[in-house]
Amino acid sequence: MSGELLSTGIDELEDILYVFSVDGDFLEWNEQLPEITGYDDEELGSMEPRELFSGDDREAVDEAIETAIDERRRSAVQAKLETKGGKEMVYELSAAPIERDGDLEAIVGIARDITDRLENERRLREMANEIRDLSMPVVEIWSGVILTTIVGSLDTQKAERLTEDLLQQIVEVEAAVALIDITGVSALDTATAQHLIDTINAVNLLGANVVITGISPDIAQTLVQLGVELNDIETQSSLMEGLRVALSWQGVDFN
Repeated sequence: MSGELLSTGIDELEDILYVFSVDGDFLEWNEQLPEITGYDDEELGSMEPRELFSGDDREAVDEAIETAIDERRRSAVQAKLETKGGKEMVYELSAAPIERDGDLEAIVGIARDITDRLENERRLREMANEIRDLSMPVVEIWSGVILTTIVGSLDTQKAERLTEDLLQQIVEVEAAVALIDITGVSALDTATAQHLIDTINAVNLLGANVVITGISPDIAQTLVQLGVELNDIETQSSLMEGLRVALSWQGVDFN
C-alpha cells in the first residue's frame, strides 16, 4: 500500500521525475513527463533524457549526467526543455545516482520548470535599472545649470555613476553650476558623505560650482557628528532656494 501511495504522490508532483539507466535509457517516469513533453510512453521508451532538451543545452545536460555517473554525486544544470510541439521552457535539471550494494544501478532525474521564475527575475532587474536611472537623472534645467537628484543610499557603484554622469553632462553643455539635491536621502553615513564630497571635488576640478540642496536638520546633524565640513560648499535647505542661487550666479535677476 505504501508503494502505491508513493507512486500516486510522485505523479501529483509538478516537477518531472524520471529514472534512467547508466546507458541512458528511460526506465520509469511520473505522469508529468509525457504530459509536459507531449511524448507518449512508447516514444519515451525509445528516447534518451538528453533528447528532451534543445540542441544547444544537450552538452550541459550530458555533463551533469556524466558527473552523477562518474563522481557518484548529485549534479544540477539549467537547460531548455523542448516539447514535441517545439515549445521551449527553461528547466532546472538535477541528476543523482541510485546505488545498491556499492554498485551504480540507475540515475534519477528531477526537472523543475523555472521559466516564470527567470522571467520574474528579469523583470525585477529591469525595474531596478529603471528605478536606478530615474533616481539620479542629470538634466540641464537652465543654460549652464544642471541638476541631479539622489534618492536612497549612495553606495560606491552609485556614486561612481553619479560622478561620471555629472562630469559628462558638464562637458557636453558647458555647465557652470551643478545642483545636487539630496532631499530623497533619508540617512547618511560616513561612506555616503565621503562619496558626496568626492563627487563635489570632481565637479570642481572641471571648473563648475556646486550647490547642495535638500539638507534636512537630521542630515545636517549627522554631518556634524561625522565631522564632515561643507564650509566651502554652497548649501540650501530646499531645491527652490538652491535654484535661485544657481541662477543668480548665471546673472538672472529676480528683482
